[in-house]
Amino acid sequence: MKDDISHNYAIIVAGGSGTRLWPLSRKDLPKQMQSLVTNQSLLEDTYGRLRAVYEPDHIFLSTTTNYADKIKKLLPEVPEENFVIEPLAKGPALAFALFSEVIYRRDPEAVVFSMASDHVIAEEDRLHETLKVAREYIGEHPGTIGLVGIKPTRPDTGLGYIKVDAEVQQDPQIFSVEKFVEKPSFRVAEDYLASGDYYWNVAYYCFKAKTLLDAYHEASPDSIKGVRAYLDSNDAQDFENTPTMVHEIEIINTRKFPLALIPAEFTWDDIGNWSALHDLLADNGDDNRIVHGSEEYVDIGSKGCMIRSENDNKLIATVGLEDIVIIDTPDSLLVMNKHNSQGIKEVIEELKKRGLDEYL
Repeated sequence: MKDDISHNYAIIVAGGSGTRLWPLSRKDLPKQMQSLVTNQSLLEDTYGRLRAVYEPDHIFLSTTTNYADKIKKLLPEVPEENFVIEPLAKGPALAFALFSEVIYRRDPEAVVFSMASDHVIAEEDRLHETLKVAREYIGEHPGTIGLVGIKPTRPDTGLGYIKVDAEVQQDPQIFSVEKFVEKPSFRVAEDYLASGDYYWNVAYYCFKAKTLLDAYHEASPDSIKGVRAYLDSNDAQDFENTPTMVHEIEIINTRKFPLALIPAEFTWDDIGNWSALHDLLADNGDDNRIVHGSEEYVDIGSKGCMIRSENDNKLIATVGLEDIVIIDTPDSLLVMNKHNSQGIKEVIEELKKRGLDEYL
């Protein structure tokens, strides 16, 4: 049932640039605005999941000035006043502070569920059940901040992890949180997988807007003052002058504002790189995959490859390749071993170093 008249709100966080999917994902058209898995953009898919349980006037969008107009065209159903737009990107914590203050001013009793805009989720009914559990728990424990966690299925070094502590509720199961770990080594990630005490941090949170603002105010009073000054003045300089907070959750005093992990059972992927997208899309019969592009493709003896072209009129031929990613855009060509996805970051840094900003 949709939350027609309630204090429940959802927000889609859509300010990221998605550089790990370069050269398709760019600063002007990041991955959340791309159609990578379905015939809709990742952002539209995310909105659809939330639209099943929230009315449009209870769904907000958090983004930056450079993406706002494009997102409004993709999601015309969302009311104009529900767009929370940062004049410049200053990290997720300030984005959370800004939209929490906006929603709090709309409804001081607001319970907020935040989702990233660029993930793939299967079993959406399980997502909706997780949403319900999170909202109910926060409703009963308004001083707590809820985090959704996914049990790891592989030792992934590109994701953040959450270590749980004690079980604070049995049915449905809720845990207290011991610590966060960002992108561990492969060996450490293997240990986490085996231990059963760690969950992937998918960056979906549930909290009372007032609670998060109080927690942020304790951690960095000047940051909250700056956000409020910006909303009062609408002067971008006030936001630019606001001190940056390091992390949206780790800065919180958990003794005063406890964290609770809500385990989720839906299949989830953040499509963090080309290898992840290939693995997500590959079928059992033939995992050479053109996600989109050339109508003519010829292959001789290749396997485990991902080929994508933005040129419908270009013939693509591959011979004897294994685990290779080929991404062809109008101004750039990427040819990469699928297992070296982390090297994209080095490519981006090299482009910046050479002043080749037109390719970013």
